[in-house]
Amino acid sequence: MPTQQLTPDQVEQLGEATGKIAALAAKALHHTWPHLRLKDLVEQFTRDSALELIALTYPEGIEHDRTPGEAAGEAGAVLIRVWADARLEARAQLDAQRTDGPATEPVVVCACGTSVPDNDEARRGHADAWHSEKSPAVWGPPVVPRRHT
Repeated sequence: MPTQQLTPDQVEQLGEATGKIAALAAKALHHTWPHLRLKDLVEQFTRDSALELIALTYPEGIEHDRTPGEAAGEAGAVLIRVWADARLEARAQLDAQRTDGPATEPVVVCACGTSVPDNDEARRGHADAWHSEKSPAVWGPPVVPRRHT
């Protein structure tokens, strides 16, 4: 984080860089994995928490004598790693629920491909973490997953 107060020009430059980093990170993921909807990625990467992460990591790179391009690349890589770690953690929790829970516990599948237990708390948790009013979670009918033995 910068040790001194930013000037209005620096704030504008940081805002512009932050937006570009979020957009480029979303495009990179979408290019590599086209099944990830670009619109959803951009939305996730422009949430307050993601923008705060970029706004912290980008200036740190500049302070460590990185070029703006290098600092932006590092900030984008951090954003993607944090996003991927969150998805992996969510998947691990879901897998643990599937193996620990009864085989007859129904789940619902969101249009984004994520399945959660068929209850309001799980639906809200997924919707709050991965969706917004502009891109709400859309649920399919409940299904009973098969237990792998």
